[in-house]
Amino acid sequence: MLTKRQKNLLELLESQDDFLTVEFIANKLGVSKRTIHSELKLLEDYIQSLGKFLEKKRGVGVALRELKENTLPKESDEISDIYNTVTRRTEIMRTLLFEETSVSFNYLSEIYMVSKTSIIKDFEFIMRILKAGSNIKLKSDRYGTRISGNEIDIQKAYLQFNRYIISNSAFYYENTVSKKLNLLAPYYGEKLIGVCTNLLYNYVRDNSNAISDYYVQNVLNIFTILVYRNMNGYHIQENQETEDYDYTLFFEESAVKLLHKASLRLDFSYTNEDIKFFSQHLISNRFEPLPEENIDDVLVNKLLAQVSKALNIDFSNDKKLEEQLINHIPPMIYRLRSNNKTENPFTEQIKTEFPLTFNVIWVVLGEYEKRLEIAFNEDEIAFLTIYFQSAIERAKINRKILIICQMGIATSELLMNRIKNIVPSLDTIEVASVAELEHIDMEQFDVIISTIKVDVPGKDVILVSPFLTDTDIEKIKSSGYQPSNISKINPLLEQHHLKKFISSEFIFVNTDFSSKEELFEVIGKDLIEKGLVEQEFISGLLHREKLGGTDLPSGAAVPHGNPIHVNQTIVVVVKNKQKFKWDKYYVDIVFLICISTQDTLQTRRILSDIYNIVDNSKILKQIRKKSSKTALLKNLGSEQDGKNSRK
Repeated sequence: MLTKRQKNLLELLESQDDFLTVEFIANKLGVSKRTIHSELKLLEDYIQSLGKFLEKKRGVGVALRELKENTLPKESDEISDIYNTVTRRTEIMRTLLFEETSVSFNYLSEIYMVSKTSIIKDFEFIMRILKAGSNIKLKSDRYGTRISGNEIDIQKAYLQFNRYIISNSAFYYENTVSKKLNLLAPYYGEKLIGVCTNLLYNYVRDNSNAISDYYVQNVLNIFTILVYRNMNGYHIQENQETEDYDYTLFFEESAVKLLHKASLRLDFSYTNEDIKFFSQHLISNRFEPLPEENIDDVLVNKLLAQVSKALNIDFSNDKKLEEQLINHIPPMIYRLRSNNKTENPFTEQIKTEFPLTFNVIWVVLGEYEKRLEIAFNEDEIAFLTIYFQSAIERAKINRKILIICQMGIATSELLMNRIKNIVPSLDTIEVASVAELEHIDMEQFDVIISTIKVDVPGKDVILVSPFLTDTDIEKIKSSGYQPSNISKINPLLEQHHLKKFISSEFIFVNTDFSSKEELFEVIGKDLIEKGLVEQEFISGLLHREKLGGTDLPSGAAVPHGNPIHVNQTIVVVVKNKQKFKWDKYYVDIVFLICISTQDTLQTRRILSDIYNIVDNSKILKQIRKKSSKTALLKNLGSEQDGKNSRK
């Protein structure tokens, strides 16, 4: 959340294309030049997270610049193309940073078949980008030209490179953080990015008020770069200047844990100075409490009460959750109103790991959108999910499961997804490699499942195959751990709450839809004509999908709209003849959820029943075999038409 002065400073910079002197800015804002220097330093990360940077010229001033290349200099000796130029400049930066070799202007001119003048302009542009916030220089000698600077400055240059890559990608204006991370894989390696992402995700989940949500992507970038440089033998030097932050033991311990876990998985060493450097970045990106007058206590209390009802969990005595929401909600509303797009690199993991909590929160928040004049997106909902899921863990309502794999991340994905199908939606699952076990508090876990033989004192370890066979599932069932949704009864007959809101009139079998837009239009028309929803509900469905797809890897989709536009709760079930592309996945089964405000209490129960279906491949297989409404209705747990089953 920016202060009023910082907002004014940013607006002043954005209003001018030319350089502004610090003295001019200070006079405009009525503060000292020293204050402006301090504010510019504080704003630097925020500005760069927006895809921009501060260009500073000694004796001239500062200017706000776009990282994205929109215009190109006209050149008389060649026809320039923006994509060729971006590619060329990217490759030159890659050579300077990742190959760490010297280059000559003549050689680059020959291999890219452009003039030497163009290469010189490329280097001028490259240095404007890489020098933002650092003191790196170009050093030229008889061997060529290369980048020179201390380790902190060089790592800052890497950070600018990452932002440049993302800013000039096709994904820059999309909410596709996973795709943006994939853009960096050719430079840092898929394994390194996967390890850093997973470790930081677990850290944010466990310490959900320790890192400001807006800067999580920034910290992930810094963590990735530090690990990459450590792996290549480079470390922060003891005599290098470090930022002047309050140095707290909490963040030092956090930095140690993150770097140590990464070193176990990626086999590298780190120094005390690396720890100090990283902990300072954790400090500089943490939450800052807002003035009390900016906090809407009524909104926080209403949200707590409604999510409590929807999840059927009492959060009223959880002061930590209340404090987190009080710190989080005002800046969240500010970001959404000012259209500052938040990037949460863990959204996909959160949606997959905690689908029930995620969707309950989104449905509940839907009725606030009109009053607050905002539209929630999946990144913001994912951060709220972390808070509520952490509260669920504190209340011991769920169980914590540890999966031990020989290679940690490498063999865990398939196993994790299969285990999710046989445990309750609120349970949390963590993954660790064997090397990490001595650094983990095993007492916090209720269940330990391993793909290799390990001895954990005082704990029974369930040994399973990485592919989780039927025998392995029986081992979990007979281990004394009995999740609520593992039962000998046919699970298709257990959807007690869902069946109350299903009507044969709104079960569609063997349809020929080819897009979600077509499906919403056809079914929406029927819902509107029968007075079940308002027109705004259907248009809201499409808007909601733009903010985050509701499709799942299992081939099912669970779209839902704003409850304030629903007159009567109904769940529409669609079984299409063929799969069609929804958002990220191909889908043939759709549960369209229409929950009215008076039935908010039923949200958790309805969603829980639906996720028991869509997360279970065997159940979905049976549904896909049904060729009539009657057969499908019977398999969903109701032989009635649904009209008389609601009370």
